[in-house]
Amino acid sequence: MSSEQARSAARAAVQPAPKRATRHRLRAQLERMGLHALLGLTVLVMSAPLAWMLLSSLKPDQENAAYPPSILPHTWTLQNYRLLFTLSDFGTYLRNSCIVAGVVTVLTIVIGVNAAYALSRFRFRWLNVLAGVALFAYTIPPILLLVPIARTITSLKMGNSLPALILIDTATLLPFALWVLRSYFNGLVIEIEQAAMIDGCTRFGAFVRVALPQAVPGIISTSIFTFNAAWSEYLFAATLTVSPSKLTLSPGMALLLDQTGVYSWGLLMAGAVVMTLPVLVLFTIIQRRLVNGLSEGSVTG
Repeated sequence: MSSEQARSAARAAVQPAPKRATRHRLRAQLERMGLHALLGLTVLVMSAPLAWMLLSSLKPDQENAAYPPSILPHTWTLQNYRLLFTLSDFGTYLRNSCIVAGVVTVLTIVIGVNAAYALSRFRFRWLNVLAGVALFAYTIPPILLLVPIARTITSLKMGNSLPALILIDTATLLPFALWVLRSYFNGLVIEIEQAAMIDGCTRFGAFVRVALPQAVPGIISTSIFTFNAAWSEYLFAATLTVSPSKLTLSPGMALLLDQTGVYSWGLLMAGAVVMTLPVLVLFTIIQRRLVNGLSEGSVTG
């Protein structure tokens, strides 16, 4: 090493620590600002269609048909929402979707939690085969099952009924819930349950008092997915239900213009807003519980 290089290395070694710390803080702040800017851009791009849908539902038809289109309404109106519930059976569609999605979510979570815990904690032959069959059942496209399911429902005289949709949606979504919840139970610390059973808990008591509280984040996330899938399901609802009193929101929205006889983008956007709102409200309500549960699970683990 030359004398000049040695002097440069010595000067770098004796550089004041506060100056190096300041440079590191500046670099960290710049990286944080860049990540926040990227996150903000992503949120803006993904929320733009929702914002356009909401603003279009608050415009009169003349503004929705005008060119060039305006972002903010010149005239704010709720007429589209009033027409939505007065000119069509949208209220009936909304009620049917709430019943189907709510019951499907409860049944799927109750059955899935118990079955996933059994698959995770008990060891028996063909366990991996059974779990693989459950995952394979979820990967089958629903369109391939439409004809045999429709014939089965017809032979059981359950056509054009909400119980048929509940049964089909539960059977369709249960394999996914089972696979996700089983993976979540596999990640929990089993020694805590064993310690509870040594202290006098039964297997069911350890499941209820120890495993379930730790599995709350997985149950919540699976519930959100299940509710959203059942809420927006279209294929079986449009095929197996005929009368307007049994239709859910997805096929009801497809028939909205034909039923009302009114060609209105504002009316369609109002229906889309009402259809999207329950999922957003549900996620907003349980988001805090989901984050708290994740934090508690990490501390427990």
